[in-house]
Amino acid sequence: MTTKKKTNGAGPKGAAALGNSVSTTTKRVPEAPSPTEVQLKAYEHAVQLFAQRKFADARAVFLDVAKGPAPNIADKARSYAQICDRRTNNVEIKLSTAEDHFNYGVERLNARDVDLARHHLGRALSMQPDADHVLYTMALCCGFAGDGLGACENLKRAIDLEPKNRILARQDPEFTALASQFPNLRALLSPEPSGAY
Repeated sequence: MTTKKKTNGAGPKGAAALGNSVSTTTKRVPEAPSPTEVQLKAYEHAVQLFAQRKFADARAVFLDVAKGPAPNIADKARSYAQICDRRTNNVEIKLSTAEDHFNYGVERLNARDVDLARHHLGRALSMQPDADHVLYTMALCCGFAGDGLGACENLKRAIDLEPKNRILARQDPEFTALASQFPNLRALLSPEPSGAY
């Protein structure tokens, strides 16, 4: 006569049941990155692709980045996307709208071709004098050209049209560097501007 042994929960099923009864410690879930951080990471990835001369891949990422929330990153991404277009298609440049001149001006500014950038940003402003994003970029361009007064005047107009441009400029490393050279620009970026620049 065969007798079955009684298992006191020590068999495979019992061990699993015992394991489930042990309390688990709560794991801390890391916070999700902000949309701007995601945009910046994607931008940095696209720049790496661009440096590796993978223009088609870089272009696709730059176009995604251009839809992000930070306008200064989006502007740079659009200009890089245009460069990728030209490098892959050898398309002749046709600049007819203010936005065309603006994008080309940003591209030239990123390449530190300040004179040509200033020319095209000026053309964009002649077509759309109240375009705060163009004024913001023209302020950077003037600063890179050593024109502190022009940088202040253009940034002041950009801020008057869209007050959030003051916050963007404070967070922009390029404006931070320029503010250390031009006291008037530094005063304009201070939390309580004196009004005199």
